[in-house]
Amino acid sequence: MHIGGLRTALMNKLFAVQNSGVFVLRIEDTDQNRCVKEAFDDILNSLKWAGISADEGPLSTGKHGPYIQSERKAVYVAVAKSLVGSGLAYPCFCSHDRLELLRNEQRRRGETPRYDNRCRNVPHVTALSRMNSGEPHTIRFKVPNQRTTVSDVVFGEVTFETQDTEGDFIILKSDGMPVYHLANVVDDHFMEITHVIRGVEWLSSTPKHLLLYQALHWPIPQFAHLPLLLSSSGGKLSKRDPEFAQVGQVRNLIATGFLPSAVLTWLSSVGFGANSASQGTDASSVKQAGHHWSPTLQFSDLVSQFSLTRIRRQNVTISPDLLRICNRVHFNLMAEQAMTELSNPKNSEDYKTPELVSRVRDYLESNLPGSHFNSSHDLDADRTLAEKLLLLKGRITCFSDLISAESGLRFLWLKPEPGACASKILSLIESSSIGLDDVVLLLNECIGVLSLPPSDDLTKHVKSVCHRLRIGQHIAMRILRLGLTEHEVGPPVVEIFRLLSPYEAISRLRATIDEIDRITKTPLCNEFDS
Repeated sequence: MHIGGLRTALMNKLFAVQNSGVFVLRIEDTDQNRCVKEAFDDILNSLKWAGISADEGPLSTGKHGPYIQSERKAVYVAVAKSLVGSGLAYPCFCSHDRLELLRNEQRRRGETPRYDNRCRNVPHVTALSRMNSGEPHTIRFKVPNQRTTVSDVVFGEVTFETQDTEGDFIILKSDGMPVYHLANVVDDHFMEITHVIRGVEWLSSTPKHLLLYQALHWPIPQFAHLPLLLSSSGGKLSKRDPEFAQVGQVRNLIATGFLPSAVLTWLSSVGFGANSASQGTDASSVKQAGHHWSPTLQFSDLVSQFSLTRIRRQNVTISPDLLRICNRVHFNLMAEQAMTELSNPKNSEDYKTPELVSRVRDYLESNLPGSHFNSSHDLDADRTLAEKLLLLKGRITCFSDLISAESGLRFLWLKPEPGACASKILSLIESSSIGLDDVVLLLNECIGVLSLPPSDDLTKHVKSVCHRLRIGQHIAMRILRLGLTEHEVGPPVVEIFRLLSPYEAISRLRATIDEIDRITKTPLCNEFDS
């Protein structure tokens, strides 16, 4: 699902909630050549992830179903036939080759390609005979030679020369499936849609919809077209744009580990009247018309602040950096909220895992299948994970930071191999003045420190151990970090102690000591011995 589609869904949902209305999700699959099940699943999964639930749609019951257009074919055919019967539409027998030649000739003359309405004048009896004989045909709507004015909440009054733009347009294809224009008008009418909120790319198609409404004598809904989303370079956010891979598709946001609430808050900065490019990445400077935008906004805040009349006509530029700011803020807030919930748990029968804990656990289980991470869902396991996440405040932008090599945090979820830790420590001290006994003593002394009652003076205790053993702090920290994570470089050792928990840190250091003992006491076999 394109990020623009998610923004449109968000604004429809906000408007429906704000006005006690019904948010209808409809799947438009009338172009069977381009329709794939994966795209259908992608839309549903993206909306579910974002928490944007439809009041009526393919996965819910409602009085206006079915909600998949290919299942409503009979309705569209009946409406198209009624338009033919009233003389407002007609069958067109022009072949694909003829239409292609017509377009090429018009381009050669410097004209706008449009249908020449050739079949409009085919006598009704002749047309009926050709249809009955099975000759392939489409159904075209007779476009009156007039201007059509669209009244739009965002763009105001917009006038189009409808006949000069395209000529008589197709409403029913040769396979009996409707084109977008007919299907949308028919569905909006029978589903009692009062407000159509969609992307500005459909504004130029709206005159066709108005003509169909008028021809069918149906009430016209209110239209609101949303401005385009542009990349930070100012171009359309397309698949060729590097930023598209980062934030252009919802599934990429999910894979990177962004929080749904943060994404929705970010989207509210690009379409509620603010252009996120104008303020760079300084989220505190983003201002809306009549209120201040903040990266801390939640869905309930968006409902109260949203207004169609606040949306500006100018295209808006998205800022991936602003999304990262929003996500960091939401991660921190949710980490604090999770610890608050776990500190005062409700009745065990009603207990529910905090959202951040649940989402992080799912992400880790999906992306680190070989990890030793405790995936149980009981209160103690939730509290242990929540404590880690709270300690990571300020370090995490998105969930991918939890497992990336750059962040140096994989040790939290993947236990190092004790043999590898021991071997790297032995290699490190080969070129130093530190003896093997000193290394083992250092590791044991730190185990003793970790066995003490919880204290904020861990740093002081570790420094004291180094001083007492006369081991330089720099190399001591490298040894300890290797014993805990298998890496020389990473977070401060005291921070690692806190993140791992005393029990886990002691377990890793003891395993490293055992491996050092095993390696150094294993006799080496001479290759010349018989």
